[in-house]
Amino acid sequence: MRTTSLDILEKAELPPMQSHAILKVMELELASAHESLATKADLVELRLATKVDLAEVRADLTEVRIEVRSIEGKMARWVLTCILGQTAMLAGLGYFALSHLQR
Repeated sequence: MRTTSLDILEKAELPPMQSHAILKVMELELASAHESLATKADLVELRLATKVDLAEVRADLTEVRIEVRSIEGKMARWVLTCILGQTAMLAGLGYFALSHLQR
């Protein structure tokens, strides 16, 4: 590519020093652009890393679901205990009201 580009620049009647300078600048720009481009290997690596990250998130989510289910069971027991306690208290209050307030 270098000789073809150099021939084209010289056919445009540019001085050889200027042709070489332009060609050098073009090569530097292409080299810097090539460094910032993603290759297929980069994309495959990113895809694999994403799959690993997703698997870790799924594992964490499974652990969270197990914890939530455990907490749900505990909360259900507490609610049932509170309902039974409140029912017993209301029954006791009703018994007190019926037995002492009728007189």
